[in-house]
Amino acid sequence: MVKLSDLFKGLGKKEPASNTVITSISIDYQGDKHGLDGMKVNESVFEISIPFQNKTGSDLLDDSLKRPDLRIESASVSKPFELVDVSPKLPVAVKYKEGVTMKLRIRAPSVPYTGPMSVSLGEKSSGMVRVQIQKIIAVRNGVKTVLEEMPSVLSVQKGQVLKRDVQLYKMMKYGDKVSSIRVSPPFVMSGSEPPAPFRIDKENSFIISIFVLAPQDSYAGPLEITIS
Repeated sequence: MVKLSDLFKGLGKKEPASNTVITSISIDYQGDKHGLDGMKVNESVFEISIPFQNKTGSDLLDDSLKRPDLRIESASVSKPFELVDVSPKLPVAVKYKEGVTMKLRIRAPSVPYTGPMSVSLGEKSSGMVRVQIQKIIAVRNGVKTVLEEMPSVLSVQKGQVLKRDVQLYKMMKYGDKVSSIRVSPPFVMSGSEPPAPFRIDKENSFIISIFVLAPQDSYAGPLEITIS
């Protein structure tokens, strides 16, 4: 006969203490890397929280256009750690201008460990591309002018409309005429505001908006605009 005490044997028993020191935590999503502070782990199974937001940032997306949902469809941790559970349950869709806090329960190594830990959050969607604009260059009459050197990095859908505001006085002067605007591959010109042709008729500043379509494949490099 099975004793009742045997059926409940082990219930309420705490996980053994862990001898783990995580020096840093690296979070990777679609090639974008972020860092969290390290921590000392006192239990065999511990939890970390990762705030995840789909928000307007310093990127090329037109604020008047709705960004697509960001999806988290897989999660993994580097060895010797083991992922136990993810909350909320995957897959998770994060709507534009909304956020979610991902909570990962992770099993610490069974032997003493001191070092970093990596977390990867994945998206299986093939319709997304990673666009990294290293700088914006304008070409006029064969002369190249760097309009902006601040990198912009984002994940967007293929063919998503991107927007960039550029100051024409960095390469042109009052009274000059713009007959056409083109962009170099892999981007495709979608339009401009004001639309060409137009004349620079403001004395102190003349900023135009350039609209381009995101490439079909991930890209890292300059955005080159030709003005004639």
